[in-house]
Amino acid sequence: MARKKRNQFDVDEIYRNLRTNIEFSQMDDEIQVISVASTIPSEGKSSVACNLARIMAAKYNDVLLIDCDLRHPSVHKMMKVSNRSGLTNIIAQFQDGLSVNSYEGVQQVIFEGGQNLTLITAGHRVPNPSEVLGSKRMGRFLEQARKEFSYIIIDSPPVAVASDTIPLCNLSDGVLYVVDAKNADKRRVKMAINDLKRNGGNVIGLVMNKVDMSDEKRYGYGYGYGYGEENDGKKE
Repeated sequence: MARKKRNQFDVDEIYRNLRTNIEFSQMDDEIQVISVASTIPSEGKSSVACNLARIMAAKYNDVLLIDCDLRHPSVHKMMKVSNRSGLTNIIAQFQDGLSVNSYEGVQQVIFEGGQNLTLITAGHRVPNPSEVLGSKRMGRFLEQARKEFSYIIIDSPPVAVASDTIPLCNLSDGVLYVVDAKNADKRRVKMAINDLKRNGGNVIGLVMNKVDMSDEKRYGYGYGYGYGEENDGKKE
């Protein structure tokens, strides 16, 4: 098998394991809306959110990925789609009872395997991201999305950069916390996670990212849930 295909196989297997862990975590409470968060930028949370959504879409027909990192959106770049209209545009024109797929900012991404993922990019930049994400409209929009999708994956803003993550985590059933295994400040990570929990966030697992196990295979087992993918220095 070619090196590129082998690496992709490894990545897919990592996220299939993560998907399985999430499925088995629902013994007591349903995990439908999942926020993917990190302490600071560049820890790989957007890559984790995109890959998890892709692998979820390979098994489930109705998966939604939302880029809620309104200050530094990157999901549209990773998915190679337009960000002309997205979440901020949808929230501005939100109407109770209207199907999620009715809004202009909703896009469909079809992968090589034929799996379909519904995607909402961040949309137009706004001067008040915290007010948008913490608004009643945002809450009602997610309630509508719950009726239409099996899983909703949210790419959240970094916890230490803005207060936007707190309201998102409160609207979510669980939080996957991404940690840069090479450069993370453990004390700062612990403080950020405790802050999320103190404010009602349900941290269901940690994903260790940028784990360099060897020169041949740059993926490694994390703690909590799973595995981490080498980020190659890209900022997210």
